[in-house]
Amino acid sequence: MSSPAPDHASLTLPKTLTIKNILDIREKILSAIDNNGELVLEIADDAQVDLSFVQLVVAARSHAAQKTGRVLLARPAAGELREALRRGGFLDELTPDASQFWLHQEQTL
Repeated sequence: MSSPAPDHASLTLPKTLTIKNILDIREKILSAIDNNGELVLEIADDAQVDLSFVQLVVAARSHAAQKTGRVLLARPAAGELREALRRGGFLDELTPDASQFWLHQEQTL
């Protein structure tokens, strides 16, 4: 992962990251982005994840970038998050940026 800025905020997310609670998670993430230059998401390896969360993170990264901030993952995607990425096609033909963000891997072209 790229090193976070000194003024970053960390947000520890609940273990359920699904459509059932996505609106609450969205509010927490947007608030953290709006109040900080950078946000590091703490996601448990055993979190329950569906594609709504993956889509939220993609949108949050875009929102942060518009505010000259960024969103980072504290650790590479694992467990159900990685599986949701695979099922949703997010791991197919990764860009270098996506590889760094989701998997914390540098890709050489």
